[in-house]
Amino acid sequence: MGNVGAVFMFEWKRSLTLPRMAWWLVLAGFPIFIIGVIRFSINASMRENGLPDPTPRELWIGFLFALGPMLVTMLGTMLWVTPALSAELERRSWVYLSVRPNGGTAVLVGKYLAAVTWVIPPVLLGLAVAVPLSGASNGWQIWWTMARLVLLSTPAYAAVYLLLGTIMPRRGMVLAVGYSLLFELVISFVPAVINKLTVHHRLQALLLQWCELDIPPEFMSGAISLIGNTPPWQHVAILLLYPPVLVTASIGILRACEFSSSAESDV
Repeated sequence: MGNVGAVFMFEWKRSLTLPRMAWWLVLAGFPIFIIGVIRFSINASMRENGLPDPTPRELWIGFLFALGPMLVTMLGTMLWVTPALSAELERRSWVYLSVRPNGGTAVLVGKYLAAVTWVIPPVLLGLAVAVPLSGASNGWQIWWTMARLVLLSTPAYAAVYLLLGTIMPRRGMVLAVGYSLLFELVISFVPAVINKLTVHHRLQALLLQWCELDIPPEFMSGAISLIGNTPPWQHVAILLLYPPVLVTASIGILRACEFSSSAESDV
C-alpha cells in the first residue's frame, strides 16, 4: 500500500500544473456551457413569442445525465487511465518499475485512484452550477441523483479503461474509443442480454428510478424492455463490483504478460 500511496501522491502532484488544471476547468465548465447555451436559446424564444418555458423536466434530466455521469466522466477517465501503462513504456521507465516488488501493480492502482479522485470533483462542480442553471423543478433531487451516478460511474469507467489499456497498451486509446462508441453508446440501447454488461445500462436504470421520471404510457413498455425490472440495489451492487473485478483482472494481465520498453514492442 505504501507504493500505491506514493504513486497516487506523485500523480496528484503532477496534475497540479497549468495545462492539467486548465483541463480540469474544461471538464467542470463543459456541462455549464452546454446547459447555459440551451437555457439562453429557450429564454430568447420565450421572450420573442411571449410563451412560457416549454421544456419538460425530463428533457433537462436527460441533458444533465448525458453531460455529467456519461460524457464528461467517460472522457476524463479515458484520457487519464487508458495510457497508464503505455506512458511508462514510452518513457522507458517500465523496466525500473517492473523490477521493484509489486512495482507494476502499484503503478496501475495508484494511477487508477488518482484518476478517479481527479475526475469526480469537476463533474460534481459542473453539475452543481448546471442543475440550477437549467431551471428544472426539484433541482436538489436532480443534483443528488446525478452526484450518486457520478460516484458510481467514475470508478466503473476508470476500471474499464484501465483494463483496455492493459490489454493493448500501444493501441489502448483506439480500443477505448471503439468500446465507448460501440458498447456504451450503441449496444447499451439494444434491449438484449448484452446491454446489461455495459455501465450505461445500469446508470440508465438508476436514473429512471431515482429521478422518478414521468414516462408516457405508450413508451412504458419500451422503457421496461430496455431497462428491465431489476431493483436499484442490484444495479448499485454490480457497479460497485466493476472496479475491484476489473482492476484485479488488469493486474492479472500485467503479471501474466511481458512488456518491453522498446519502441517496437506490444503485448
